[in-house]
Amino acid sequence: MIQLLLVDDEPMLLKSMVENDWRSIGVEYVFQAASGLEAVEVLKKTPIDIVVTDIRMPGMNGLQLCKHLQDHFPRTKCILLSGYGEFEYARQAIMYGTVNYLLKPIKDEELMDEVSRVKTLFDQEWEHVGSLERARQTLHVHLPLLRSNLLNNLLTGNTLSSSALAERMKEYQLPFKPGINCSFILVRMDGGFGDAMEHDDLLFEYAVHNIACEILEPDYNVWYCKDTFGYLCFLLQDKGMEGSLKSRGDNVLEKSAYELQLKVSAFLKGQVSVLISYEGVFPDELALHYRKSLNEFRKVPRSDKEILIMSGMPRVQSRSLQSLYSPPSIQQLLEAGRWADVRTKLSDVFEEMSSKKMDTEENMMEVIYTLMNAFLYIAHLQGKTLMEVTGLETDVSSDPRSFNRADQVMEWAVGVLESMESGSIREFKDSKNQLISKIHRFIETHIAQDVSLQTIADHVTLHPVYLSSMYKQEMKENISDFIMRYRMEKAAVMLGSTDIKIYELASQMGFQNPPYFSKLFKNYYGVTPQEYRDRHITQS
Repeated sequence: MIQLLLVDDEPMLLKSMVENDWRSIGVEYVFQAASGLEAVEVLKKTPIDIVVTDIRMPGMNGLQLCKHLQDHFPRTKCILLSGYGEFEYARQAIMYGTVNYLLKPIKDEELMDEVSRVKTLFDQEWEHVGSLERARQTLHVHLPLLRSNLLNNLLTGNTLSSSALAERMKEYQLPFKPGINCSFILVRMDGGFGDAMEHDDLLFEYAVHNIACEILEPDYNVWYCKDTFGYLCFLLQDKGMEGSLKSRGDNVLEKSAYELQLKVSAFLKGQVSVLISYEGVFPDELALHYRKSLNEFRKVPRSDKEILIMSGMPRVQSRSLQSLYSPPSIQQLLEAGRWADVRTKLSDVFEEMSSKKMDTEENMMEVIYTLMNAFLYIAHLQGKTLMEVTGLETDVSSDPRSFNRADQVMEWAVGVLESMESGSIREFKDSKNQLISKIHRFIETHIAQDVSLQTIADHVTLHPVYLSSMYKQEMKENISDFIMRYRMEKAAVMLGSTDIKIYELASQMGFQNPPYFSKLFKNYYGVTPQEYRDRHITQS
């Protein structure tokens, strides 16, 4: 994705150059400036790959602009145009790193051919920077791994004494100075990468690392690691400046982050989201700002891609997944052997995550731990470990943080369900469990109507006394206890997720007397239905 800047003080000539079919040679965006000084302002705001400029302009001429590019944007290529073919101009142009020197008047075809040639050179340079072969070689170098481990320790608050840290940094050739401000960029790999990321994720991460360093290292000392949550972290300290990183301008890091996204998209066919942290004193404030930044990033849905975040930007507060807690719970469904209903509930949970853009890492952990608790409970009922029940050699419990995408969590959950369902430790398909499943479905379906013991017994064609005894023996609670718990938990979910009137809710839960419903609800939760709703609204 090449970005081109055309600079000329002749309006008609500039207009003619802009109107060329630049997309036909792979130039995505074309910017224009009527002077060298105007071009400098454009360069401050957006990353430019190729500059085509006239030499003779008032204020700042083309040669001065080339010198500015060499000093501040050494990767940007420059093509000079002039009606004066003296050797001195050509000599100075070469000195300032100009790619070519074209004499005016120049035909549109000649200019586009030259830009196309420069684009090819530019692409080759960046392809080399992001090449996977170079990434493979980096994997075998020990020094980056040692640096990465040290930075991870600092991020997580495992501090060393000042002397020990200084010695370690000297050994690892890290030029960071204590007591000087630093900032960092967190990068999240969002996907793409030629649809091959699942197989070559480490290689692509190193390729992104190489591109980021190429962009950042001219201005900053860069220290890189991949943290325990899977983010790529680039710690930055301004080269040669003893104060704030903002001394270069408030938008410098933002521009660099945007350029990183452009280059990853163009040369790796991938997508990354980037967060820029607050500044803090190195190393004392590093862990604090890392935790704050990590907390902000974990609120960003995984379905949002190529997001650029500045620390402190307001974001939506975290919310709980209502479908995950709506009764019957996953634990209750598993205990009753209702496998199809568990799968349906899981589908509802992930549909809510998708439709409400709640596929954040916080919500992933919410789902994982809820499922893990339910799976462990069922396994421990049998006096077994989860591994013994499922037969799985590995599971998410080894490192839940590594499951940070909805499809990963769903695949894991379905795998555990299939193993538990087919396992021989406990047979969930016997007649008693089928009967209990039938009882629960009847209660859930008819909760607003008559769900007395006699009505349930009639439905399953058993004597009420036998039914009550069998249920208590199997479920370790009375049917009336289950009915009350289901009503109260269902009511709580509806109070927190809908604006239903309390008297209507009482009716839907099978209570004809709303005050009596409110009394039972307060006995169960310690607050009235209205107080429960107010508290939920305040927390959300």
